[in-house]
Amino acid sequence: MKKIYLQKITQYNTICYIGKTDPRILVKIATKVEAGEMQDAQRPLMLKKLKEIAKYSSNSNGILPNTLTIATKDTRLKIHKCDFDNNLFFMEFPENEKEYSDFKDAIDVLDGQHRLYSFLDDYCNMSTDTIYELGFCLYVTPSLDEERRIFISCNEKQQPVNANLLLWFRDKLNMLTDDEKELFSLVSKLNTSYPLKGHIIMGAENIKYGVKSKQVIQAIKKAEINELQYDKNSLNEEQIVKVINAYLIAWENVTGFKFTETSPQLVKKAGPAIKMAGLKYMLYLLPTFWDISLSKEKPFSTEFVESILKKFMTELGVTREDFFTTEDINVWFKDGSGVEKFSKKSISIIKGLDTGSFNPLQNL
Repeated sequence: MKKIYLQKITQYNTICYIGKTDPRILVKIATKVEAGEMQDAQRPLMLKKLKEIAKYSSNSNGILPNTLTIATKDTRLKIHKCDFDNNLFFMEFPENEKEYSDFKDAIDVLDGQHRLYSFLDDYCNMSTDTIYELGFCLYVTPSLDEERRIFISCNEKQQPVNANLLLWFRDKLNMLTDDEKELFSLVSKLNTSYPLKGHIIMGAENIKYGVKSKQVIQAIKKAEINELQYDKNSLNEEQIVKVINAYLIAWENVTGFKFTETSPQLVKKAGPAIKMAGLKYMLYLLPTFWDISLSKEKPFSTEFVESILKKFMTELGVTREDFFTTEDINVWFKDGSGVEKFSKKSISIIKGLDTGSFNPLQNL
């Protein structure tokens, strides 16, 4: 057995102990939990999150500074006072396979379960030679009600960090996945060229009426714009940026708004067009315009998109300048499901338009 030294913390009548250990060892005596399984005092374990943390911590920059909150389940793990220091305590901790077996399921994880279980052998690729420790806060055999109160205390008052800012930090620290790198780079370039220049919030900067990069990335990915092809060849980043820019400029020209409007009067006139709901709707439609360009063998350009948009709005019986603000259409932009439904309806209408296809009988 190995000694792990602890310090005692008292909060009113509640006592806990703080220490540190190798999570690859600690996880061997933690209660085994199946992914997605409901727990008495924890949220369900998410397999995807486990794998993401395991991949991150295996990186040489993958530090996990937050402490775990754990609890003993019975008396197998005992707290002892140190003879040489009255303020220091210790716990005898297993350190070989026989001892791991003897102390199986000796620990419950009250907070930080995804961090700890990511060090299971099934997910962790870290070298055994690597020194890696996590801090922990240990409670001794708390009741189920006490475990639940501890979990609430750890989580209820936490203010979530802006997901957009986290994405920005991960980019700066070179921690993005390959997929995220591709899309973050694409959105960054859109934010430096017209018509979205300066309209996308890349981190946590204050941009009036701006849209968040994470949401733009999600919309591009959902619409599969990053997978556009011609002649079985995928478009490169520069080509995708040009396609998106030409397409969005056509929307500006036809409906008479600007994405970067800041004047309250013009912003009101633009309605949801300059908000994420409007941009999402436009992006969802883009691949349909691309497909028409390919099938009709017409160059994809601002003018090409404008010609289809004008026919589309005529078909809807809507004044172009009022497209995003007319009541019958504006109602679709109230929530995400409305945007998706209106996108599908619009795509169906656009596909049915006469887009000027070649008529072989026109001279007969």
